[in-house]
This record gives sequence, structure tokens and C-alpha cells, in this order.
Amino acid sequence: MLADRGLPRGDLAGWAAEPKLDGWRAMVVVDPSLPDGVVMRTRRGHGITSAVPGIGALAEIGHRVVLDGELVAGAGTSGDFYGLLPHLVGRRHPGPPAPVSFWAFDLLWIDGEPLVDRPYLERRRQLEQLALTGPCGVLPRFPGPDAADLLAACSAHDVEGIVLKRLRSIYRPGERTRHWRKLKTPDWTAVHRPRRGPQDPAAE
Repeated sequence: MLADRGLPRGDLAGWAAEPKLDGWRAMVVVDPSLPDGVVMRTRRGHGITSAVPGIGALAEIGHRVVLDGELVAGAGTSGDFYGLLPHLVGRRHPGPPAPVSFWAFDLLWIDGEPLVDRPYLERRRQLEQLALTGPCGVLPRFPGPDAADLLAACSAHDVEGIVLKRLRSIYRPGERTRHWRKLKTPDWTAVHRPRRGPQDPAAE
């Protein structure tokens, strides 16, 4: 599911706000029937499990799940994005590699039960109850009315922006929807955003 751009009209009481890290969109499947218990893929289906050392620890959470989230290097700021490339495409990188982590922001399936038709808030509550381990965490969410303060905090810490998500929205795989809205910090494109070449991965 992909986000449309721009601030939604009206009151934000029915929305949640999440920070938008600058990384590579990824999905993680945790299932003990898999050879290593865990598989990570890009949204285009490329396997990248080996990019995150220690992600196999997710096999110990005691549930079979499908997670949607963001793979990031370092803190997920604009300066950290290219730290992902050595992990993903086997390039050498001068100096020690940046630590890589996976930040989940949605739970699509758990223990044989699909959740895509459940409201966002219900999915998030179940996600937040999972004891994610290793280099994995759950992206924090904030009340929609706090969006302006969150966006200002993202700007101060060189984070790309925020994503607003309607609390009652269901998950529509492969669709770009106005029920998710992304807002970048005012100075992101003009100042902080590094220009990516045609061979670099696209991130949502």
C-alpha cells in the first residue's frame, strides 16, 4: 500500500502520524516452515534477507506474521540512505558499514489470519503487542493532531517527513491511496535530499 501526497482536509482527529524514515520499503515473513524461519523482500519481490544480520531472531517471537516496514541504515536520515547500498548490492564501502535495521509499521497477517481488511488502528495495536527482537522494532505512531509538531521534530533531526494514516483505513496491497498521506519537511528536497542516480533503488 502506497501513500498519496499532501495534507488531508479537515480535522486530523481520525488520523495517526508516523515518522517517514529514508530507507528501502520491505516486507518480512516470519514462519518456522521457512528454511531459516524468516524471509525479507523488497516491495518488488527481491530477496534481501541477508542484508540484515540478526534478523533471524524474529523467528523466536512465537508467531507467524507478515510485516510491512522500512529497512534503514543508521538512523534513517538523508545522510544514512546510501549506507544501505553495501548491504543490498554487495558494494564495498569505505570504513565500517552502517548498522542496518528493520522498522515495522504494519501487520498484514498473523498465525494464519489475514488482517488487511481490519482497520489500521486494530492492525497497529496487534503489531505493537509483538515482542520484536534483534535489529527490528516498531515505528512509533502519534495522534494525528500532533502532526505539525512531529513534522517539526523530523525537520530538526534530518528525517524525511511523516506519513498520516486514517485510523479506520484498511490495507489495500499495491494501491496508492488517499487514506495514507505523506508530507516531507519543507527543506528536505531543496537542501538535505541527496539526488539518486538511475540505478539506485526507489523507496516509498
